Amino acid sequence: MNSQNVSNSFLSLDPAIDRRPLTVSPDTSLSDAIMMMSKAQSSCVLPGLELSLSTILMSEARASGLLIVEGTQVVGVFAEQDALQAIVSGRDLTATKIADVVRQPAIVLTQAADQTVFTALSQLRQHQIHHLPVMNEEGQWLGIVTPASLRNVLQLDELLKAKSLAELVSPPVVQAPAKTSILELAQLMMNHQVDYIVLTDDSQDEAHPVGLILERHMLQLWALGLNLAQIQAQAVMSAPFLHFASSESVLVAYWEMQQTKVQRFGVYGNQGELLGVVSPTSFLEALDLDEMHNAVEQLHRSIKQFEVSSAEPDPNSAPTLDIQLLENPVSLLEQLQCSRILAAMALHIRESLNLNEILQRSVEEVRQFLKSDRVIIYQFHPDWSGTTVVESVEKGWRPALNSSIRDTCFGQNYARAYKEGRTQVCEDIYTAGLTQCHIDILVLYDVRASLVVPILQGDHLWGLLCAYHCSGPRRWRQFEVDLLKQLATHMAIAIQQSELYQQVQNELKERKRTEEQLKQSLKEKEVLLKEIHHRVKNNLQVISSVLRLQSDYIKDDRVLALFKDSQSRIRSMALIHEKLHQSNNLLKINFDEYIRDLADTLLRSYTASSQSATLSTEAIDVWLNIDTAIPCGLIINELVSNALKHAFPAPKLENQIFIKLSPITDNRYTLTVQDNGIGFPPDVDFRNTESLGLELVCIFTEQLEGKIECHQTNGTGTTFTIQFSELETTGKG
Repeated sequence: MNSQNVSNSFLSLDPAIDRRPLTVSPDTSLSDAIMMMSKAQSSCVLPGLELSLSTILMSEARASGLLIVEGTQVVGVFAEQDALQAIVSGRDLTATKIADVVRQPAIVLTQAADQTVFTALSQLRQHQIHHLPVMNEEGQWLGIVTPASLRNVLQLDELLKAKSLAELVSPPVVQAPAKTSILELAQLMMNHQVDYIVLTDDSQDEAHPVGLILERHMLQLWALGLNLAQIQAQAVMSAPFLHFASSESVLVAYWEMQQTKVQRFGVYGNQGELLGVVSPTSFLEALDLDEMHNAVEQLHRSIKQFEVSSAEPDPNSAPTLDIQLLENPVSLLEQLQCSRILAAMALHIRESLNLNEILQRSVEEVRQFLKSDRVIIYQFHPDWSGTTVVESVEKGWRPALNSSIRDTCFGQNYARAYKEGRTQVCEDIYTAGLTQCHIDILVLYDVRASLVVPILQGDHLWGLLCAYHCSGPRRWRQFEVDLLKQLATHMAIAIQQSELYQQVQNELKERKRTEEQLKQSLKEKEVLLKEIHHRVKNNLQVISSVLRLQSDYIKDDRVLALFKDSQSRIRSMALIHEKLHQSNNLLKINFDEYIRDLADTLLRSYTASSQSATLSTEAIDVWLNIDTAIPCGLIINELVSNALKHAFPAPKLENQIFIKLSPITDNRYTLTVQDNGIGFPPDVDFRNTESLGLELVCIFTEQLEGKIECHQTNGTGTTFTIQFSELETTGKG
């Protein structure tokens, strides 16, 4: 293979070496080795992280094989297939050393100046392996090469765009019912020497693929200590089963794979038959090496030619005054043309409210002026996906109008910079330092050079104005950049004007209908809420009645007291719903009325004690929502019940209980429950008693985000003070 004139930056082996492989010593047990691989695999992707496919592939490739080293020497490689073979064999994995099962001597690659990524790829293909250790000339290991690391450095987008998936598949495909046990599938993998099995649903007349099971899934299950013979594959398979037609472009399929974070997908033939399964590195195993090499070399030549042309003197920047004067007419003509385009757009904005017409005329004129192959306006959706809403494209290039793209890298890598006014001037996408997922998308639309400016609506990134050159690299001039920036500003004005006009029209159309709907909805909701509160109150009263009937059969005084306390708590909640049912305000209740009614109910419930106590209340102009009223009412119920039962051992006319609820701020309140009874025992901590009532008081105080204090004086009564905040209602839409 001829590798002359190919830049080291394109074919050098060095960037493809993973220098942080997982390493173990030869005396490591198989059990510990497999556990290390499983833990590394499960930590590859954390929920919520927007990682690129390349990052995920590199992490998983690192976890798929262990480099066995002794000092600076490589003893061998222990891969997922070796681990699964050890599990299936039934041997004692704890007693067996890893050095006893690996192939020796190890297949390695000694790094030399004339070696390229294709040297390593040829070795991987020849030996049908996925891990190739790399040594230096002194025999010391440097790292490891995997298909994932090679994919990360090879720029083959133009080639993959022209290739169909039919060229990558390598049948036959091993399939098994989804109800098959993991152990049986592991044995099937070993028999067929594959690292995946397609799982099928056999419940219908014709079985169809529903998911995949990979070697790594089995190793993770084993590491969890599960019995692989008792687990069916359908419980752990990767689903759904993504698939494409065999005629689809490889690059399109890989881009979709990147968006969905799916790493294997099926390829179907014209008759709907499953031809094979493709992974992100399948092209490295299937495509011709010379063809891949030529594609990289052609890309390199294109970049070199552009660099040479860019290095030639620019007549527009001649240093002498005389030449500048001679060039001024050309520059002046260009400037006048820019001004004409900007003036025409400003006129379009004044004359028309049709946004699409304004933008379409603008991109047409800009493309003609720049002599570029494509000019588009790309609008973002809230999730940073987007759609090409306007396009002007030269004949011969595939249209991109109305195409939707979800670039998972954009929100993470570019959005903030564009919001701050960034302009991207890219002379060649392959040398501009773009992320691979970004390059993949641009190649789908034949882009080679790009000039991109943001379209901003205040702090909101509405979209992008993009000028693309497709036939090759291009050096953009400053006046072209300035033109696009000014056009983007005009477009932002047009967009804002159009959106405001449309908004006004929509508001006028919707206002009458909305008003009628609101009136009707309000009536329905009022009726519904009243009915709900009424039914809740009735249900609570039924529960209270059932408890009362049940209490007639209870002989134990202590249990009977518990039943009566439960009745009291239920009545306090039912009373709240009754108040809301009777009130015109369905969001809040008048707590002054509620406390008075609750006090009367409690006094009637504790007949013996109420003969010797008077209960007074004060909660003027206090209205609470139901989420706050229920726990607050239960606190009052418990504290007053406790006082009626324990504070007054002897009947006296001066026995009193006082309840006061007063606001501190708009949503902060103080609740005071005070009696002049015998007082709380000084040796008892009310926060730590066997009394369920006081325990509930503390719980409800925490629910209200409040603080409770107890002030007591022997023989002169007890005062509970609670400060709390009104809770936000859960009924808010």
